Amino acid sequence: MSSSRRPVELPWRKPFCVLLLLLCLPMLYLSVTYFLAGVSSAQAEMFLRDWSSKKTPPSEPAWQAAQAAAERSVSLVPGTNGDYWDRLGRVYEWRYLSQPFGADSAQASRERALEGYRASVKARPLWPYTWTQLAFIKLRLLQFDDEFDQALVQAFKLGPWRMNVQAQLAEVGMITWPQLNPEQKASTWESLERTLRHSPQRARVLQDLAKRAGLYNELCAALDPALLAQRKWCNE
Repeated sequence: MSSSRRPVELPWRKPFCVLLLLLCLPMLYLSVTYFLAGVSSAQAEMFLRDWSSKKTPPSEPAWQAAQAAAERSVSLVPGTNGDYWDRLGRVYEWRYLSQPFGADSAQASRERALEGYRASVKARPLWPYTWTQLAFIKLRLLQFDDEFDQALVQAFKLGPWRMNVQAQLAEVGMITWPQLNPEQKASTWESLERTLRHSPQRARVLQDLAKRAGLYNELCAALDPALLAQRKWCNE
């Protein structure tokens, strides 16, 4: 005669499984949230790269799509992600990139870009590229204040051998020349000299800017004479 044995019921099994599920749900939620934020940020970056390669402001539908993706990325992630906020700032800055400095029509978008850069440098204070973007957006807003000065100093200090940073600092400096103090003017020439030494092709654009701004004679007096001779600058 055979007998069947029923499996032993463990009284703690169901509560344990429920507890385990409750513990896993927040982790699952965070994982999905971070994944969706990353996808959204990547979408915004694709738009930015496209606009940068074409060197033209975005169409309104393209900008709206990028803006939605960038806003979604910063809203989904708990805390402050410096990379996402930097990208948000760049999306808003691109909207009216061709508008004049101080344009009323671009004010609100540029203010939102400024908010993005502020949040980004707070989260990543050692990242020189965002400090440079912060200086640029202050220029576009015609806000020459302590925050503008700090952005110039931090970008110059943190990115001494990053040529994109140095070239942009030289550009900002020459555009805002009347607003600069002697120390900032000296830093502008140092940034231009570094660019000319290590990225002469990029420096050509800055040479043209110096001529248009009426600063070419000062440039020739400030930069290393041997470097100028080597690059065939200031020999007119």
